[in-house]
Amino acid sequence: MINRVTWRTRVKELIYALLAVLILFFIYAVYCSAIQIYYYNTDLNDKFLRTVITTVELHESGLMVDKRSSPLGEVTPFLTQKTKLKVYKDVGNWQVIVGELHAKKRLGGELRYSIEELNPYLNREERNPYILNTALLEGREIKDDPHPTGAMNQLGKLEDGNVAELFFSIRTLRSPEEVLKLLSNYDVKATSMAVFAGELKDFKLGTYSSSGADYMIPHLTLRPKVQFGDNHSLSLWHTFFSEDTEITDHVKQLIADVEWMTDNIKYNGVDEDIKRLAYLRKNGVQVYGATVTGPVRELEKLKEEQEFWEFRLGRIEVWNWD
Repeated sequence: MINRVTWRTRVKELIYALLAVLILFFIYAVYCSAIQIYYYNTDLNDKFLRTVITTVELHESGLMVDKRSSPLGEVTPFLTQKTKLKVYKDVGNWQVIVGELHAKKRLGGELRYSIEELNPYLNREERNPYILNTALLEGREIKDDPHPTGAMNQLGKLEDGNVAELFFSIRTLRSPEEVLKLLSNYDVKATSMAVFAGELKDFKLGTYSSSGADYMIPHLTLRPKVQFGDNHSLSLWHTFFSEDTEITDHVKQLIADVEWMTDNIKYNGVDEDIKRLAYLRKNGVQVYGATVTGPVRELEKLKEEQEFWEFRLGRIEVWNWD
């Protein structure tokens, strides 16, 4: 008799425990559903994606985030926002996938991201291909060092039926308009430019590398204009610095993007960007490097420009050019 009572008591306890688990699971499911509904029905998803796209594209040299497939983020039960997006480079008229971006932001925390590169070569990818020479920091022109021939020798060995990506630095700080004017004589398209914003002159950087008088520094990237609506939804973006849009529009958008980032986002490097913004407001936007793409024979002609130096060859693809 005692064993039967004990058995029945255990069965009841088990049933109550299962009911408690089911109730907790139901509450958890309702909680998760409510979070997802609220996340996607407000501007939180779009604001997070704007945060990721703007921060990555303005701080990575020429890397662009895929915007063509209606990118989405997600939110975890612990209110961490996450997303996984493709990153690409423009080579000719193709957008070549070069990696995958992983970004997340905890509630009240700072944005963190990493890029897993799809690179077929070991130690080959150029994450910071531009050179900032000491002469530029002192307001002088770089007069020594003739054109390096490595990249141009490589281009000379490529057949005509190819397009490529080419990086180059500039001997003097130039406005974006001046750079595009120099490039207007060639059948190439500019995809991004390295902006000088007072680094190592008005303020020190936490990380950079150097070789003699040459510095490779973290920098802001002038990209083709990307616009977001009042609710942070993506509304417009350009692939190249096109003739249809004044370069001043791209420059104004850069300033607006940095203002928005420093006012709305917590991320590693925000203090340096505040100093960059102050420098740009005072001195305007000048660049010391650019990335272009086009047919290899046209890229090869750029060695004729005495203002360009430190050429570096990027991605190469078969002919895809209008």
